[in-house]
Amino acid sequence: MYETIKVTCPCCKTILIVDRKEGKILEERRPILEESSGDRFQDAMKKVRGQKEFIESKVQDTKKRMQDRKAKLDKIFEEELKRAKEEGPPEKPLRPIDLD
Repeated sequence: MYETIKVTCPCCKTILIVDRKEGKILEERRPILEESSGDRFQDAMKKVRGQKEFIESKVQDTKKRMQDRKAKLDKIFEEELKRAKEEGPPEKPLRPIDLD
């Protein structure tokens, strides 16, 4: 197994796992969150919780938009139904076979 060194970038907080002998980067671990706590598991859990809240808000927004759309369509349907009742049944179109 290779001996490795962990190097943390002071700017972006990325952790680089570097091979001591060859100087090659073996692994690059980017931080999960901008403000990392240092514990990758805790950062991952915090990110998942944030995504859950984001998804819940999107679902609620979508539900509200669908309810508004349904109310709008119901109103249009009622108006058209009322107009159709006032006009009465439509006349049957004249077919060419009726002309004989």
